[in-house]
Amino acid sequence: MTFYERSPVTVHTVRALTPGEGVAPDASSAPEHETNVRPVVGSPPVGRWSVPPRRLVHRMSPSEGSAFPERADGRPERTADPGGPRVTKVEITVDGTSTEHEVEPRLLLVHYLRDVLGRTGTNVGCDTSNCGACTIHMDGQSVKSCTVLAVQADGSTVDTVEGLADPVEGEAGWHPLQRAFHEEHGLQCGYCTPGMIMASKGLIEDNPDPSEKEIRDGLEGNLCRCTGYQNIVKAVQSAAAEMRGDTKVEVEA
Repeated sequence: MTFYERSPVTVHTVRALTPGEGVAPDASSAPEHETNVRPVVGSPPVGRWSVPPRRLVHRMSPSEGSAFPERADGRPERTADPGGPRVTKVEITVDGTSTEHEVEPRLLLVHYLRDVLGRTGTNVGCDTSNCGACTIHMDGQSVKSCTVLAVQADGSTVDTVEGLADPVEGEAGWHPLQRAFHEEHGLQCGYCTPGMIMASKGLIEDNPDPSEKEIRDGLEGNLCRCTGYQNIVKAVQSAAAEMRGDTKVEVEA
C-alpha cells in the first residue's frame, strides 16, 4: 500500500493492489477527486516493488546423499553422519541394571540417565563441567557425566547416587555417606549433594582415612554455594570412619 498527501491539508488514503497489478499506484492512477496528490517523501518508488523473490530450496532425498532426509511428516531430520546411521545402540549397566537403547551420538550421559532412564537424582548444574553436580561413577572412577557422551559409556558400568541405598530398608539401608551428610548437616539446598556424595565415595575408596586437607583437595571439582564446605568435610570424615569399621567416630572440629 502507498500513502499520499494533499497540500496544504494532509490527507492519507490507502488503496490495496489487486493480485494482477504488482506495481505501486502513481498519481495518475488516483481517483478523479484526488488529482492534486503527490507521493509522500520517502515512499516506495513508483514501479515494481523491490522485494527479493522467495528462494526455492530443493531438499535432496536420502538417495541423493542429503544429510537432511525427508521425514514422514515432511520435516527434515538431522543425522550426525551424512549417509550414516541416525542413532547408535548403547548397552550400559546402571546401578546394577542392564540398559539398552538407541541414542543420538551427541547425547550426553547425564541426559541419558535423566531423560532416557528417568534417574533424575543425578543433577544438571552449570552446563560447563565446573560444578560437579552431575558426578557419577563409571567403571569405578568418578566422572562428571556432562563431559561424557552416552556412546562413550557403551559397555560400561555406571553407578549413580540412586543406587547407593537399599530402598527396601528405608533409612536403615542408607549408605554411610548419605547418613553422614544427613547427621552432620552437610547440605542445605541439596542440589550439589548427589555429586558431592559420589565424589566423596570415590575419594574414600582411594583413601579410606583422608585428612581434612585431602578431603578438600579431593572435592575441589565439586562446588557448593550454601554450606561453606565445613560440614561437608565433617560428613566425609564421619562416613570414612564408619566405612573403615571404627567403633568410635572422631570428627575434626
